[in-house]
Amino acid sequence: MNAAAAHPKYPKVFSPIKLGPIEIANRFYFAPHGLNLALGTEPSNDFPYYSAERVRGGCGLVITSLNLHGKVFGMPSPYPERNVPSFQAMADAIHREGGKIFGQVWYNPFQVGQWGALGPPRPALGPSSAQTFGNNECSHALRADEVRSLIDAYRRSGANLRRAGYDGLELSVCHGTLLEQFASPYFNQRTDEYGAAPANRLRLIFECLQAARDGAGDQLAIGIRFNCDEMLPGGYTQSDATEMLREICGSGLVDFVDLDVAVEPNQFHLGMPSVFVSPHVYEPYVIAMRDAAGSVPVISVLGRLTSLAEAETAIADGVCDMVGAARALIAEPDLVRNAREGNEDRSRTCIACNWCMASFPRGAAGCTINPASFRERIWGGGFIGKGAAKPSKVVVVGGGPGGLEAARVAASRGHEVVLLESGDRLGGGLRLWATLPGREWFEKGVDWWAGELTRLGVDVRLGVKATAETVLGESPDAVIVATGSRYSPTGRSGFLNQPIDGHDQDFVYRPEDVLREGLRPKGKVVLLDGEGTHAGPGIAELLAHGGADVELVTSGFAPVGQDLMYTGEVGFIVGRIKAAGVTISTQTYLRSIGNHEVTVYDVFTGAERTITGVEAVVLATSREPNDELTDALEGKVTQLFTIGDALAPRPMAAASFEGQKFARFIGEPGAPTTFNEAFWPDEPYENMPQPAAVLLDRSEVSAPQLDLVGAGSAPGSATDDA
Repeated sequence: MNAAAAHPKYPKVFSPIKLGPIEIANRFYFAPHGLNLALGTEPSNDFPYYSAERVRGGCGLVITSLNLHGKVFGMPSPYPERNVPSFQAMADAIHREGGKIFGQVWYNPFQVGQWGALGPPRPALGPSSAQTFGNNECSHALRADEVRSLIDAYRRSGANLRRAGYDGLELSVCHGTLLEQFASPYFNQRTDEYGAAPANRLRLIFECLQAARDGAGDQLAIGIRFNCDEMLPGGYTQSDATEMLREICGSGLVDFVDLDVAVEPNQFHLGMPSVFVSPHVYEPYVIAMRDAAGSVPVISVLGRLTSLAEAETAIADGVCDMVGAARALIAEPDLVRNAREGNEDRSRTCIACNWCMASFPRGAAGCTINPASFRERIWGGGFIGKGAAKPSKVVVVGGGPGGLEAARVAASRGHEVVLLESGDRLGGGLRLWATLPGREWFEKGVDWWAGELTRLGVDVRLGVKATAETVLGESPDAVIVATGSRYSPTGRSGFLNQPIDGHDQDFVYRPEDVLREGLRPKGKVVLLDGEGTHAGPGIAELLAHGGADVELVTSGFAPVGQDLMYTGEVGFIVGRIKAAGVTISTQTYLRSIGNHEVTVYDVFTGAERTITGVEAVVLATSREPNDELTDALEGKVTQLFTIGDALAPRPMAAASFEGQKFARFIGEPGAPTTFNEAFWPDEPYENMPQPAAVLLDRSEVSAPQLDLVGAGSAPGSATDDA
């Protein structure tokens, strides 16, 4: 990596910086974040590949998020000495690519208890006993001997990271972690030497910093990630934080400070700012606190930063000395390198859909516009461009995320690709969601895919309704059906899998009628949200702003579904639809639709009420696959794959994932020829291994040159998959 070379466009970003004893080649870093890339307390074999891919893509520094002790959120721990070789493999992978690696070490946020294999959860720890956010559990107040164990754990972790060859250690004093709680008057009700007065609340932070330094020695940079404002009633304010930061930076114990904002529940909305949050939301806080750091370098993610131009401006304006990002680099690992080499148009722009966070509880993180993320061991390193064993003629039907990704990957591997799209624009469901209020940024994903297809020479044909005859007329070797889905006109849903009485009347509509056909009723509208995605609340807000009197009806406890609960959007969505005047009826469902009236009922008591004078009913319920073309093509082409919603309606990330996955099978000897063959291989994980499926094979990443193309299988082979 030639990151030390200055760039005429971005001289600040591409200048070196020293954090304590460590010099970093440039001023853009991969920020710490949670990810399911650990087994037990050890890094899995995917972790080094995931991190090194961003250094290969130009980042000067990677900060990995690590548990101080135990296993939470799928992150490894440097506390056990037996884990040192695994962390050494991590450090070696980063160093071979020319980067530096720090470990952000934190102890459980206040709301997290750890489940044992055969018993109830161990308690979350805190400075004082308090009920935690989100459940009825209470934290355990640390006693004196437990405080000493905590301090020693930081010393031990520092020593182990030093042995592993790490370059730095960052203590997390933010996001409700244990050290942040001790600093907070909201959480810390102690009356001993660790509580009450501000100096006492900082005592544990100083002692843990000293312990980390004692363990790490003078070879590592030591810093903290610190909240600029808790945004909690009774918590510390920005003014309080400024004074605390002044004390911390004046202690001589830190080589850098990493500034962040907010604690749960606000941090859940601001920690990964969604499309409803302005870019650089942290910047005013960082500016206000900058002087308190004195000569200590300040680094920050700033919030929803997506380009090096933004980073250059922030550094040039003195906002901070180094800028980081997580999601922007999850979406585009080569973001920094592309900017350095003048290929910024090649970089995906993070669309802030926060699927990387919403997918977390499902067991393996992912990215809607970059399905290779978190799967770099098998899909990374730019292997796609190495070419297929047998270049083929490929027809992709459908221009949504799945079809666009399939066409991109197939063309990148040397296939001749024709993409047929029935509409007049590319984008499919992603373009449709971009018409919802506040989600215009989603267009960025479509624009990138469209630009890549143009660059790769894909024959894109808009306004073509594909039939078996039109597809077979292209004489394809392989066909990928990515024709998406349609909302059920009957109102079937996961809550009630049967038609709603009266669904066939002429004032009953589907989401497509609003978003694609421009339906805008002005009177009373009843919107049934039986899906829980962007569609229901977004359409309710859209129609309300257009003058309609909207009542949103849902069987759930909130007007959003489970996935959106994890994207950090729920507060914004509920706030927006309330502000628009939408009536929200939760735990309620439609019984029947009559003559411009709707009968709804309480899902627990069965109590009914009738809504009269209804001009329109919108049924945003379950979706049905558009899979007719698959049936018509069965057995008529060598390889036929149905992907995304056409296979089974699911989140958009499933479509782009399958677009890449199945496009990689085309033209490869021994590869599956249908979804059925891919789904039932001889070995269950042969074609579908998940990230963190196995522990780290240290020999795999300790060779002189880390091979990020693929481990244990040839590029493009049937086993080279995720």
